[in-house]
Amino acid sequence: MKNNIFLETLHNDLGQFIKINNILIKKKTKFQKIIICKNKFLGKILIINNIIQTTEYDEYIYHEMISLIPLLSNYDKNKNILIIGGGDGGCLKQLTKFSNINTIYLVEIDKQIIKYSKKHLFEIHNNSFNDPRVKIIYKNGFNFLKKNKIKFDIIIVDGTDPIDSGKILFTKNFYKLCKSNLTKQGIFVSQNGTFIQYKKNIIHINIFKKIFKYNGLYTANIPTYYGGNMFFIWGTKNNNIKNINKKYILKQIKNLKFKYYNYLIHKNCFILPQNIIYKLK
Repeated sequence: MKNNIFLETLHNDLGQFIKINNILIKKKTKFQKIIICKNKFLGKILIINNIIQTTEYDEYIYHEMISLIPLLSNYDKNKNILIIGGGDGGCLKQLTKFSNINTIYLVEIDKQIIKYSKKHLFEIHNNSFNDPRVKIIYKNGFNFLKKNKIKFDIIIVDGTDPIDSGKILFTKNFYKLCKSNLTKQGIFVSQNGTFIQYKKNIIHINIFKKIFKYNGLYTANIPTYYGGNMFFIWGTKNNNIKNINKKYILKQIKNLKFKYYNYLIHKNCFILPQNIIYKLK
């Protein structure tokens, strides 16, 4: 960062810059480099290892879509949910709006990211860490799954990109572990980046498709992420989540307010642009 200009380093040949008006925290933990800063347009920004993770400006799009699509595609009552990563609390904020959840396990490798998020990112987590249904476990997600005895209705991987410690969350062995930790109707969802990096995305997708009987992508437009269209990968053993239950969804969200998500967004998010369909063949 020079002259209060942050340059993201996710891609080798292109990127984006942001003017930083105020740095709230800048720390190097045991696992990663964390910056929480402010920009006049984007509000507060969480940056990990020089890559933008979330911003106040559009975090709700990402967190609603990664959380609500699987939640409202699983019709079991008293759900047990696992979030791997998610230390900013954005997924928790969305999930804790619903009463039909028994327990949410948040498995985060870095205790400090939750500490700093609690202090500086209230607008993103809204104190959802304190919901009595939330159990926080400070552990590597892969190692947690290897020893876990609980079957989850939903597993959400809200992690970093497939670099450094995040690489393992995009491997065949990790996907197999997730599958074995799901219930029969359980749903797995993970962020899969923007298709600016499509060659890497397709490698992960092809690995993933060999593990889950039903699988696919859905998308949301999130301006903060370079490339705009963020893709989420989903997989299940027995449940094609494209078969949408409109009545169930409308009943569940009847008294809730969201900034991005609605029934039509849910219904149509599985429709992919033709250029992406070509690339997936």
